Amino acid sequence: SPARRLSMGLEGVLLDGQDNHAAEFTCAICCSLVDAPLLTRCQHIFCLACLQDWLATKPSCPTCSLELDPRHGAGELRLASPLAWRVLGRLRVKCPLQGCTWHGEYTGLSDHMTSSKTHQAGASGSATEDGGASPRQQSAARLQQAEQLKAAGNSKFEQRIYRDAFALYSKAINLAPEVPTYRLNRAATSFMTADYDSCIDDCADALRLDPALVKAHKRLAKALIERGELEKAAAALDAGVAACGGEVLAEEVRTATQLCEWQREGELALEQGNATLARTFFASALQKTSAARCRLSLVRAELALGLCDRALRTTREVIKQDANASEAYVLRAIALFYSADLDQAHKHLKAALRLDPDDAEAGRTMKKVRKLERHVDAAKQAAFSRNFEDAAREYTQALETASAPQHAPLSASLYADRAATWLRLKDFDATLKDCAVAIYAQDDCTRAFVTRASALHHLGRHNEALQMIEGLMQTFGQDTQVSAAYKRAQFEVRKERRPDYYALLAVPSVASTLEIKAGYKQRALECHPDKNCETEEARAAAEAQFKLLGEALEVLSDDVKRKLYNEGYDKAAIEERVQAANRAASNHDKDGCCRGGGCS
Repeated sequence: SPARRLSMGLEGVLLDGQDNHAAEFTCAICCSLVDAPLLTRCQHIFCLACLQDWLATKPSCPTCSLELDPRHGAGELRLASPLAWRVLGRLRVKCPLQGCTWHGEYTGLSDHMTSSKTHQAGASGSATEDGGASPRQQSAARLQQAEQLKAAGNSKFEQRIYRDAFALYSKAINLAPEVPTYRLNRAATSFMTADYDSCIDDCADALRLDPALVKAHKRLAKALIERGELEKAAAALDAGVAACGGEVLAEEVRTATQLCEWQREGELALEQGNATLARTFFASALQKTSAARCRLSLVRAELALGLCDRALRTTREVIKQDANASEAYVLRAIALFYSADLDQAHKHLKAALRLDPDDAEAGRTMKKVRKLERHVDAAKQAAFSRNFEDAAREYTQALETASAPQHAPLSASLYADRAATWLRLKDFDATLKDCAVAIYAQDDCTRAFVTRASALHHLGRHNEALQMIEGLMQTFGQDTQVSAAYKRAQFEVRKERRPDYYALLAVPSVASTLEIKAGYKQRALECHPDKNCETEEARAAAEAQFKLLGEALEVLSDDVKRKLYNEGYDKAAIEERVQAANRAASNHDKDGCCRGGGCS
């Protein structure tokens, strides 16, 4: 039967009589038996690397053209369809390396290829097992098999199956430790899996075997840069220039030099308090490297500016990559602290101190968190006891303790809380000042907006409060506090604009109904249009005044309407409420529960 080349690039072939069976598991992109198979949601099977490369340029199925999401359009065959995975696994194959007699099932081929017990000089089933061969022949055989293992590793590397590629390169190194290329290739797999220590070790070993190996110098520098050891990378490239010449490493030398300069300038700017400039330098460095050192440096700059969201995301990613990165825990704790999440900040600082008990920054921050917790708890307790002067004092001490950047959520929260205590103390100027600081720190601090609106109402600036809350309603209309503040602002504005019926009738607010009617008669005689007809303007003004007198009599002579008016409602709102009450009473009567002796 015709041989089929496995997608892993080895000289492996299916055993006879399985072509029809294998056809269902042939990748339509590389036309080979699938390696690291993925199953799309349209039920087609492809190699991992083949499909990833395809979706990078055309997000659709290569077979049926169904649109596929590059992130979620396919899953591992082993998990997506266990039955299909078992059927594929029963295919009978043999080892693709020349001279190896192993044959078995598809699922066992990868384990056989990467096992440290196979394909080694003198091992059972090895191509180099030949007791009668001369040392030179054995050496040539080992080198030949090492080359085959390297080719298999290259194929796995291209398929992005780095674990298998690492194992295959390791086997090649065991067979021919004097060949630096194998170590250099294994260093590449370590680099791709972010195992920079192993990459550096392999590059160093390769350079000891061949100091003029340009790729080893480049890879070593890249690994050192990703480790954040920028100065060491520059020194390693200087050694490479001495061994290989400057032209072949010129680009890498420029990159390393520039990164060192950006990192140094960024740290200096941060030390001098210019966090914006520092952020620019660190962001430039991250365009050329994803080193944790540069990422955490950018986090420090953003925290100095009070920008916590990206700092939290970055520190989470760094911790996920390296669970022992104590600096990332400390910076994440500071970001949580600035976000006013003191409990989580405390937990992350404890984790940092477990990793490094002598971390001075973690210790200082822990003391600050605990002190701030005491002040905030004392302020809340004082406010609960209605001792607002003590609450304001505690919030002031909390702000001094926190020393948070102006735009940090913690600053907005503390200023908003202190503004609420000033409001209770009727210090409206201090309230407005703290609210302004809180809103400047966080333009979505709704508590500060609501407190500011209350202060404006107390100062009689109802229109200003309404305009502010109207703008807030467009974004936070679903917030109950904002909605209540909006209704109050509307009410106060309408109340301010309504006529003063008591002043119109020249009676006090406690006047009886008889006094109100007497006042109406007196004012009606004075304002009657027939007595003010000297000019058209005078008559029109008298008519308007006479109409208002009628409204005043209508409202103030009715107990229900007068009560609503005294509560602050204008005539339109009073009419709405009276009509609503009448409708409710009418519906109540229609139910029949009031007929024949009252409601139970």
